[in-house]
Amino acid sequence: MTSRKIRAFLDTNVLLEYFRGKAELQHLFSEEVRERAAFAINGIVAQELLLSRVTDSDLAAMDPYVEIVELNFGPSSPEWQSMLRDERNRSLHVNDILILATARTFDVLLTYDRELLQAAKAVLRSETPEEFLVELGAAA
Repeated sequence: MTSRKIRAFLDTNVLLEYFRGKAELQHLFSEEVRERAAFAINGIVAQELLLSRVTDSDLAAMDPYVEIVELNFGPSSPEWQSMLRDERNRSLHVNDILILATARTFDVLLTYDRELLQAAKAVLRSETPEEFLVELGAAA
């Protein structure tokens, strides 16, 4: 019997550190981790990566391991409006709120952003990728 994979949403800063070669993240897309976790980003993260000068070849290299999911709400949706009014989100950039809104449909948000980690804890499991890899037993 196979268990369900953990659905992990990746924040932009995690992928930027991965592309910069951060040693602790080199196991992130290993076969061992991918057997237990599935990764995703949304269009906001993809756009931020492109604006950060991540190359097309880098993005293509992660394509087999990272799904790009749609934003599943509109700006007039009650969920979006509620997140904008939430006091905990006052210090977040609108892109972070869009990332958080998408990540809510996943099992865990992986990020290094302290403000986003704090805001996310109210609505979903959020942690650094190193914490996630330790939990999986796949830390470097």
